[in-house]
Amino acid sequence: MIRRLILAATLGLCAAPALAQAPAWPERPIRIIVPYGPGGGVDSFTRPIAAQLQAQLGQTVVVENRAGAGGTIGVQNAARSAADGYTLLAGGVHQPMAEALYPQRGYRIDVDFIPIAITAVVPNVLVVNPSSGLTDLRTLMDRARAAPGSLTYCSSGSGTSQHIIAEMFLRETGLRMLHIPYRGTAPAMNDLLAGVCPMMFDGMGTSAPQILGQRLRPIALTVARRSALFPEIPTMAEAGGPAMDAGTWYALWAPAGTPDPILAKLRAEVRTALASPAVQRAWQQQGAEPSTIPEDRLVAYVREETRRWTALVTELGLRAE
Repeated sequence: MIRRLILAATLGLCAAPALAQAPAWPERPIRIIVPYGPGGGVDSFTRPIAAQLQAQLGQTVVVENRAGAGGTIGVQNAARSAADGYTLLAGGVHQPMAEALYPQRGYRIDVDFIPIAITAVVPNVLVVNPSSGLTDLRTLMDRARAAPGSLTYCSSGSGTSQHIIAEMFLRETGLRMLHIPYRGTAPAMNDLLAGVCPMMFDGMGTSAPQILGQRLRPIALTVARRSALFPEIPTMAEAGGPAMDAGTWYALWAPAGTPDPILAKLRAEVRTALASPAVQRAWQQQGAEPSTIPEDRLVAYVREETRRWTALVTELGLRAE
């Protein structure tokens, strides 16, 4: 009996330093890497969460834009960061799409990261400049069919979700259009608004304010059902085009190896942030809906999306330019 008491006391003394050394999280600022430029969809769906997390945690939460190479530069930086909860990655469907486009990117999104949450889901929408004379999908398709390659569309860059969804539409319709890639959504949107390019297959997050302000004309959604914010916009199939189901989801990840207690706290804090009035208002203004993917399905969902988009990008024959 005495021996057992001595052993228990010894074990308790050994464990005490380890418990004392276990750091509370967070004790210092957190950075969230956005692998695209300011003003794009990922940036727009990250900053409200960052602001809310900062208020909840009492620590500075910095959004760091690291654009380049279709988002792979920023993701690679996050993958090389310490797995301690102080560096997170913001992104979305764009990351699974990049797997086939950038085979030498230096990471795997479904291996080197652990998803914290799917933060928002938005439809993609085909928008046109009102001066283009493109009033509806049939007019657009008729013009493209009459003069193959004469119509152009802009995107945030080669291999981005805007580019890939546009190519899906062209494959389904058999039409030919000229792709004009930009270095990010913001410069592409600027030229779309200026009439330099007539159309873009954009995420609703960045197009919603322009649609509401009547600076862009929505033609059709590239998803299977209509948007709650814009119920008047038809789906592609309803507008006379192909049936499509290609929306955009956004997410937060932590580097693989992040301790489970920190992951659990991160998920709880992000869940609280997403339910806050400030974030819900921001999502409503951008035509976003909450994800229906349960937390215990996140890893499997990202793996499935990676397989799906890798196969589709390969089938489309797209390459990073």
